[in-house]
Amino acid sequence: MYVAIEGCCHGELDKIYETLQYIEDQEKIEIDLLLCCGDFQAVRNEADLSCMACPEKHKFMQNFWQYYAGKKTAPYLTIFIGGNHEASNYLQELPYGGWVAPNIYYLGYAGVVNYKGLRIGGISGIFKQHDYCKGHFEKPPYSEQTKRSVYHVRQMEVFRLKQLKHPIDIMMSHDWPNGVVYHGDKESLIQKKRFFQEDIEKHQLGSLPAWTLLTTLRPSYWFSGHLHVKFAAKVEHELDANNPDTNINKNTITRFLALDKCLPRRDFLQVLTMDTPDNAEGQLTYDAEWLAVLKQTNELMSTSHTSTLLPTSGLHEKWDYSVTNEHIDQIMKVMENNLKVPLNFYRDELSVFNPDASFQHKKAEFKINQQTTEFCAKLEINDPLMMLLQSEEGDTSFNVSSLTNEDDEMPSAIISNMSINPDEINLDDDEDDIETASAQNEPKSDTSDVANKEENATPLSPLTSAEEDEKERQKDAHDFKTPTRLAAKFSLNLPLPQCSTPQTSSCSSKSDDDAMQQVLSADSFSPITSSDSDNSKRITSTFYGKRQSDSGSDLSEQDSGPTSVSRKFKRRNASFYVCQSDDDAS
Repeated sequence: MYVAIEGCCHGELDKIYETLQYIEDQEKIEIDLLLCCGDFQAVRNEADLSCMACPEKHKFMQNFWQYYAGKKTAPYLTIFIGGNHEASNYLQELPYGGWVAPNIYYLGYAGVVNYKGLRIGGISGIFKQHDYCKGHFEKPPYSEQTKRSVYHVRQMEVFRLKQLKHPIDIMMSHDWPNGVVYHGDKESLIQKKRFFQEDIEKHQLGSLPAWTLLTTLRPSYWFSGHLHVKFAAKVEHELDANNPDTNINKNTITRFLALDKCLPRRDFLQVLTMDTPDNAEGQLTYDAEWLAVLKQTNELMSTSHTSTLLPTSGLHEKWDYSVTNEHIDQIMKVMENNLKVPLNFYRDELSVFNPDASFQHKKAEFKINQQTTEFCAKLEINDPLMMLLQSEEGDTSFNVSSLTNEDDEMPSAIISNMSINPDEINLDDDEDDIETASAQNEPKSDTSDVANKEENATPLSPLTSAEEDEKERQKDAHDFKTPTRLAAKFSLNLPLPQCSTPQTSSCSSKSDDDAMQQVLSADSFSPITSSDSDNSKRITSTFYGKRQSDSGSDLSEQDSGPTSVSRKFKRRNASFYVCQSDDDAS
């Protein structure tokens, strides 16, 4: 089975498919599957384009909209993950994955599927520590901040993937696993991308959660994009002698490959040969273990904008959410022993791009996708967007009149409406400070008469009814607490500590004085091979703010001038995908 790997797509579907057809003609092979490692840019219209976080000069409709509208059909089954330049509003409709167009499948925030005997997993987005422990709180229309945070990796997806026990053939991530650079020819990488050197020396190049997944899941192959350069490595995993059970069904070697973006004379595409069973299923199917993990961890789903703490060994009674054969059997029963991914793509005619009409300032709308609704109903799990919608409706119908006295008992229904996440406790003192300041600055002349009457009154001479009403009015004005603070008072959970990623991770490699062999030559289609790298030191994750490697790939963090004309492509020839050249401007 021939599998094509694409680095960053950037909406260039026509050129990618054309190149694959050229390879088929030249090599006399038949490619079965295309995997894209992020920045896919499934842009259907101008509203989708406005949700893509990048400078205006990089915003073009490209040609995905033609595949969405049915004007074209993908000639190869295409599976992709999200990156940091996406139509996030559209992808957010499919948190568990789904068809974005006929024959083009998105894996969701994280996902695992099977195709012709290959078990393929992936995690979307890039790692930013300040958003890692938050829930998926973003929703369209986005602010400039949420337009970027929406594609940041969350701990929930990493936690779910770490529950998998069965072996995985292929994993995809957009940014590189943090430690992988030390298992390849990093000197050659620095020569190609000199601004990577500082990040490599500080152990900041790549994603630490992705590295944790690589060393935990130990897939046969790991593919990435993001940094716009080709790089190969071979990670050898050490067997755990103390816990032999953890070595069952785990690979001892993971072959890593990162590829460039789709440009002429760039290494953006690689075709590999994969061994698959002869009687393998020819249709894309769900993974039973992954579905069971989704169902078991559904109670942990959060849409909170504050950090949350997931079950942790030593802190929680239940922290292992890996599934058993019994759980998988229950999933098979729910799915009626049919794991085939239904061909249930739904085209929203209102979202189809009209090249004859301009809607440049059209804003993205909050929409629920029917594929996700059907999937969640089948498994009885939550749709994050639906959770956000329900929380908004709860806030709209909230009645503050029942909360004016903090000594009154609060109905449980009101508590659930006020807080998106029941585990969230807001201990912010800003509102108290505002109330105190306003009370100090409030003129005293309005209440001086009442205060004098209270001082002169004896215990046996109560105030008049008018005076009592005035006193109660003042008391209510000072005792009123906002719904947020009242929710904090009535919550019985402990405050959530600040969560961070693991601080250390070790990688192993063998020393070899010989120069590293040329790997993944572009004129061959054999599986990835790589010689051992030089000695690697223990990796310590230290965060120094913005990384140098972000400047060349995360265009969302900066804007670079006025719009410009899009790059034109020349006709393809053999050198288009087999020759290497110096990097052009990205």
